[in-house]
Amino acid sequence: MKAGLPALLLAASVGAQTAGPRAAAPSPDPKAIAGMIDKALQLASTEKAAGHLAEAERQLRSVAERFNSVRALLQLAGLQSEQKNQAGALASLRKARALAPNSEDVLSTYAETLLASPTPDAGIPVLVALTRISPMVARYQYQYGVALLHAGDAAAAVPPLQQAERLEPDQALTLIALGQALNRRKLYAEAKPPLLRGLSLMPESVEAVAALAEAEEGLGELKDAEDYARRALARRSDDPTASFVVAVVLMKQEKFAEARDALLRAAAADPTS
Repeated sequence: MKAGLPALLLAASVGAQTAGPRAAAPSPDPKAIAGMIDKALQLASTEKAAGHLAEAERQLRSVAERFNSVRALLQLAGLQSEQKNQAGALASLRKARALAPNSEDVLSTYAETLLASPTPDAGIPVLVALTRISPMVARYQYQYGVALLHAGDAAAAVPPLQQAERLEPDQALTLIALGQALNRRKLYAEAKPPLLRGLSLMPESVEAVAALAEAEEGLGELKDAEDYARRALARRSDDPTASFVVAVVLMKQEKFAEARDALLRAAAADPTS
């Protein structure tokens, strides 16, 4: 005779009590995972050192996908940048930022990669975040100012560049960028001192010489302006700022044919001007 339903339920209940609670699955050991990531990254570094870039990239991509490793993504972005794969590097950095939105290392690397891209002004939101997180780091203030200059906002670029100068007074690139920003605001007298100091720190800088030519022309010092402009062109024949200054000086000297040629060179060097 078959057992009734109550008897079956009783038997199941007794069996469950006898078997006891099911053992929980062991949680992953964070130290073990960290060790696995370290070994994988070391292997990628070894492959890269041996010139096996494709294998190194495959290894880094695998670690990034398997463990959501920000370190792997940063190294992958660096490797992609070295191979001129800017789109790939930016994609890796976007993933890293999604995983660690407040990481200074991630934001800094992302900002530098954007500044080196064809659209450097795209780094402005990232640099806004960086300057809020670390307002006393001169490099971030400088990069923020440069990104704003690329965006055509010289007025907004001046304050972070001035802050960068206060934090690190003897950085030639900061001084030159500040002079360029002041030139764009037609504050030529204010632009000249940082440009002269920047040039003394970096005598080979064509940008500093060309910006000084622009400042001198704005101050009406035409001889000095032409001298600086031709000095810049002797080093870089297609510098648009120097070509434009030469053109302006020549026009004021009523040498219009020569001025036209200089303007054409300036326009060819910078079609967006």
